[in-house]
Amino acid sequence: MMKTPPLLHSGQQGVVLIVSMILLVGVTVLALSSLHTGLMEILMSDNDEARTRSFQSAQSGIEAVATDDNFPVVGGVGTSNCTASKSGVTCDQTGLALPNGFNTNKHWARTERLSPLYACPPRIVGTSCDNFQVAHFSVDSRYSDVPNRGGRSEVVQGHLIHVPVPGEEKVIRDVDITAP
Repeated sequence: MMKTPPLLHSGQQGVVLIVSMILLVGVTVLALSSLHTGLMEILMSDNDEARTRSFQSAQSGIEAVATDDNFPVVGGVGTSNCTASKSGVTCDQTGLALPNGFNTNKHWARTERLSPLYACPPRIVGTSCDNFQVAHFSVDSRYSDVPNRGGRSEVVQGHLIHVPVPGEEKVIRDVDITAP
């Protein structure tokens, strides 16, 4: 009769396989979790970049519109001028000009005359109410590129236009700057 050789590892019966499978599942879960975190951080940074870009575009619209040509001192309080008609916004005129390079499908701007009709200039301006008054305007600039994940932003800013007081002549003082 032949004898069978004794089994060397007869008491383990696959425990190592089960432990290694549990460790493999744990490492996989950790890897997927870190991948999800990384993807969320990328999406958040993309959204932050789009928000910043849209705000800067709206601000550049304010700077482009803020020329004296776009603020005629005519009309009463509430008189408005827009770049183009926009749904839900009423404008008295649509002649507000944006310079070349602005996409009118994404940029929109509006100026509006505010009350009071005329007022004394602020002290920081350095002129008096005797010679000049100011007309108050509000400038609204909007940028929207939502279909392309470019963001949407709106900036509203005040603007003052100096207006000479009617009937007053400008007083120009001669200052002698030569040495005695």
